[in-house]
Amino acid sequence: MDDIIAALDVGTTKIVAIIGEIDDEQLSIIGLGEVPARGVRRGAVVNVHDVTEAIGEAVRIAERAANARIESALVSLSGASIEAFPSRGLVTIAGRGVRSVTLGDIQRALENAVVGSLPPGREVVLTIPRTYKVDDQEDIRDPIGMEGFRLEVDALVITASSVAVQNLVKCVRGNQIEVDDLILQSIASGLAVLSEEERELGVAVMDVGGGTTDVAIFLEGTPWHVHAVQVAGYHLTQDVAIGLRMPMSAAEELKLHYGHVQTRWVSEDETVTIGGFGDDSRRVISRHLLAEILEARAEEILDLAWKGVKASGYDGLLPAGVVLAGGTAQLPGFRDLAREYLDVPVRVGTLPPFKGLDEEHRSPAYATAVGLLLYGMRQPIHLGYQRASASRESGGGWWHRMGDWLRRLLPAGTE
Repeated sequence: MDDIIAALDVGTTKIVAIIGEIDDEQLSIIGLGEVPARGVRRGAVVNVHDVTEAIGEAVRIAERAANARIESALVSLSGASIEAFPSRGLVTIAGRGVRSVTLGDIQRALENAVVGSLPPGREVVLTIPRTYKVDDQEDIRDPIGMEGFRLEVDALVITASSVAVQNLVKCVRGNQIEVDDLILQSIASGLAVLSEEERELGVAVMDVGGGTTDVAIFLEGTPWHVHAVQVAGYHLTQDVAIGLRMPMSAAEELKLHYGHVQTRWVSEDETVTIGGFGDDSRRVISRHLLAEILEARAEEILDLAWKGVKASGYDGLLPAGVVLAGGTAQLPGFRDLAREYLDVPVRVGTLPPFKGLDEEHRSPAYATAVGLLLYGMRQPIHLGYQRASASRESGGGWWHRMGDWLRRLLPAGTE
């Protein structure tokens, strides 16, 4: 029997509901709904009513296309409230005599990795095991079945503002949809646009969305660091609107159709005509001036995002460089500017040709939505329709989700 999973990408500029069908471990897209975002600013909900309505609109479009109903979904999480820190957990391997590591031992080690009080108003979203150590043997990927006395885990603990999480969950539940899991936007995008080799060697995915730029560093096949900055595509549009004195809608149109983020590739004589404010309804705009505005803000986005990478200490461990995701990554010149500015290999991430996903939706703007479905495929029981989701107040909370993550990382069939 085919399995069906659903996901919601709640962004600053758009909200995407997507439904996938899994047949013989192959993903097909059977429904996709997209509406302009309302009530979201810099990745956070600022108007619960507007976001709830927008999610409902996107969901109804996807449901009609798929001829199915979404009961629960994986949901993206982004914004400046995201914080991550490395932590270690150590346990004695259970049993007598010869002791073999079990999933229970790993769960206890990860539980110990997050022992301690969090700052007020924050909660653990996800705890990701990076490497393990059994007795004196280090850098172990999968310790299941290994014999020893002590198990240690090096983990990445990801936290978020409790208020931000609760507001987002409330908006989803307002449409009678349960939240199966909250997944960081940058991690979901990485699953969609990164190759296995890139994740193994070392790579940073830079998701330049509408309100935030979310970064995840992958090393040895798993996320090792995440951070976000509050500058992204919306700010490019805002700069154009202010600098050229025009409505945001006209500025967005100008950016998308005539924008370029490298002035050297735009002639100083080239102009375009576009609407403005008041009686000055049609104006002649210099494309070179437009490029100057966009280039300055694009450099700031790259600078702030890369400062976070350097602060992590992993900037020298990224032979695969940077892979760009998000709608802003498609702006002409952005990839080349990033390559020159960061001095590392850079490419724009594109999505694999999944059945049911047309060319328009294979762009990096939909990396998070598709990545959420790919994340869901790793569940031992696929999400969305087959079972009711555990609520955030019951059923284990973050610990339940951490167990799910473990099972996704461990080999199929591991007990």
